[in-house]
Amino acid sequence: MSSFKVGIIGCGALGRTHAECIKELEHMETISYCDVHKPSAQKLLEQFGGKLATTDVEELFKDTEIDVIYVTTQHDTHADLCIRALQAGKHVLVEKPMAMTVEDCARIGEVVQATGKKLFTAYKMRYYNMLWKAKELIPQPIMVVMQMMDSRWGEGIWPNDPVKGGGNVLSQGCHSTDVLRFVAGGNPIEVYAAGGNYYQQSGVIDNLTAVFRFNNGAAGTLIQGDCSCPPVTSKFFMQLFAEHKSITISDRLTTLTYAEDGKETVVYRGSESGFLEENRAFEKCLVDDTPPPIDHIDGLYSTLMILQAIESLKSGKPEKIEEIVERYV
Repeated sequence: MSSFKVGIIGCGALGRTHAECIKELEHMETISYCDVHKPSAQKLLEQFGGKLATTDVEELFKDTEIDVIYVTTQHDTHADLCIRALQAGKHVLVEKPMAMTVEDCARIGEVVQATGKKLFTAYKMRYYNMLWKAKELIPQPIMVVMQMMDSRWGEGIWPNDPVKGGGNVLSQGCHSTDVLRFVAGGNPIEVYAAGGNYYQQSGVIDNLTAVFRFNNGAAGTLIQGDCSCPPVTSKFFMQLFAEHKSITISDRLTTLTYAEDGKETVVYRGSESGFLEENRAFEKCLVDDTPPPIDHIDGLYSTLMILQAIESLKSGKPEKIEEIVERYV
């Protein structure tokens, strides 16, 4: 019998993916499903088992049998659902971004502290094995470049809506900033950025480049947008530099090329994994009663890095990051 009973709020593609992962775990079991479109919840109930499919989130919050809530809904609903779940005594896994504003990120953090419940921010890219290899080969990089350039997003999809999803730069850029901070090994002090809204009719910032200064001396560059997906580097692309060393990670961060002066270049090949690994990490922190490896502070940093980059391109000057985090944490 599983130790932790799970309710999923949001039964679209991500809800299904997490339900598939939970089915592989020893100590977790999904028993309830909630979606604004009840047939979506019913379909997951029929496929993965459990006891309830509903459109009412309160049914999950009030159910004393449920220990854990997964929030896999549209981005603008994350903050309130996380807060209500935590206040109901549930642990939470929330899909990225944790929230769309620094104020909402801070509100979530306050409730995490007040309730003592665990909140795991789902950044699957943290578990790409070539990122861990890069940190092993160059644990203290001088410079890091993270590029995520997609093909142009359609005007009608909800992640591109300025309210529901925030557009590419916020919706997917939080993945990029989380990975950038993870590999740089420090916290960002400030950011200077350029870019803007070039063609998306909704007015969202659709392309941006930013330079981050980290508190360990590292410098990081972010290139994020949906102008075009480059065929050589691929959508996900990263480079790390240290004295006499460099790393290039291409093929959607699955192929790592390591170069060191005086040695032969080495190529390592990994996989684009992450979903099952992050679920296993979440399960482990619940079973062991240890802090989540990706918590609300990580969620705050990743969102704030993008928001302050957007603020910088508007103001034309560097914008603070670490100072704001210290104010809220």
